[in-house]
Amino acid sequence: MLYDLDLDVKIVNLLFNSADKPGTVIKMFPPPFTKVKKGREITISIAGMQKDVIIPNFYNISLRNAQIKILDLDLVLDTLMYEFNSNVKNGYVSFQIPQKDVMTKTGTAISLGISKGVPPDYFIVPDLINYPLKKAIEKIQFEGLRLGEQTYEYQPNLLPNTIIDQSFPPGLKVTIPIKIDLVISKETNEK
Repeated sequence: MLYDLDLDVKIVNLLFNSADKPGTVIKMFPPPFTKVKKGREITISIAGMQKDVIIPNFYNISLRNAQIKILDLDLVLDTLMYEFNSNVKNGYVSFQIPQKDVMTKTGTAISLGISKGVPPDYFIVPDLINYPLKKAIEKIQFEGLRLGEQTYEYQPNLLPNTIIDQSFPPGLKVTIPIKIDLVISKETNEK
């Protein structure tokens, strides 16, 4: 249609995105219904197709290099999980999901475990009070500790999923990665 209007066309093939139907026009510049002269170059961006990809081995490479490889292969970095690992240098990949050599498609989500190096002689319990649950879990895992039981309590003055209490006091030094139980706010008084 654009050629029939005596316009030049530049096609940009985008990376695969699960939100877009492959092969369809996602973006156009200048935008539709813009008045242009004959011979004007119109740039259209086309949604990319999924391609087969073999998952490489990310084990024991730096997080930065893993991120670059993931982008180059049109994969998506989904989750980073931090852990102490005596066998892998701090900041390097200690495990991956999916495993290496698995055949998959572009757009696949990759989760990586990132080493925090040799575990410390002790762990320090973080202050979790008034943090959102998601952030509190991240802090627990970052400190090398584990999430314990979660109890919900009605608190009308707090946002839902806010930490009200924790089973160990902040700043406590422990020699093993203990489980921290949490009391979390909820928005209704129903059981």
